[in-house]
This record gives sequence, C-alpha cells and structure tokens, in this order.
Amino acid sequence: MSEPPKKSVRKRRPTLRAALEAAQKAGKAVKSATIKDGEVTLVFGEPTAAESIDEWDERLNRGKH
Repeated sequence: MSEPPKKSVRKRRPTLRAALEAAQKAGKAVKSATIKDGEVTLVFGEPTAAESIDEWDERLNRGKH
C-alpha cells in the first residue's frame, strides 16, 4: 500500500494583536505599528507630544464634530 499524500501546512501570517501583546509582555513601548503585505512592523519608543496630537484630536478638543 502506498502512503497517503502529506498535508501541506499553511504558513500563517503574524497578527498585529499578537505582535503588540508580545511587545507588551517584553515591556517595550510601541510608538507605531503597521501591516504591509502580511508583514507586521513595530516601531519602539515613546511618542513625542507633537506626534501624539493629530488633526482629529484637535477637532475633538474644540468640540467640532
């Protein structure tokens, strides 16, 4: 008897959530995170005050929705 064909194992893409949880567990502060072509990229460090305020934050603080 011949052996049954081997099942191919699907390579799983990393998730953003798993990457962020791993960084948190390691005690690293994540400055930004992006996903491009199934690749998760994390940038570590604390955001500066200028980077933490964007256009939407300004609009919400002024009360204009």
